[in-house]
Amino acid sequence: MRISGLILVTLLLSCSISGALAAEDGGDYIHISSMQVRFSGTDATVDLFYDLDFFGDMYVFALGSRHLKPEFEAFFYDFEKLKIVELGRAHSRFLLKNVSRESDNFYLHDEKKLGRQVDSLVVIYPAGSSKTMGSMDSIPNLFYEKP
Repeated sequence: MRISGLILVTLLLSCSISGALAAEDGGDYIHISSMQVRFSGTDATVDLFYDLDFFGDMYVFALGSRHLKPEFEAFFYDFEKLKIVELGRAHSRFLLKNVSRESDNFYLHDEKKLGRQVDSLVVIYPAGSSKTMGSMDSIPNLFYEKP
């Protein structure tokens, strides 16, 4: 029983140290494969789909996905109001408030930078149509009609 406890403590320390080192390296332990942005009025709901490297996955498994929060806050640095709706090991959901502005019969979204590159950016407009863009480091200038 003592040996299994020692092994567990060693594993947790190893995961903690590797997670901290990964965070210092600029978050190279996470790879964002897809980002879906669903606009609704002036707000947007964002779904991120990502992969963690082995040590990042073990770190989150051992200590919880809440430790990804600083990484995602840095990712959305160009947005003023970020609300975390859900954090997971491979998917997270966020609410971005006031990312667009009203103009006559349209909403205008000015380009917002992202903290890292995403492989695929899918923009879903309120009417249901979508646009897919590859290898993006920002959400570009967009406009969409009011429903």
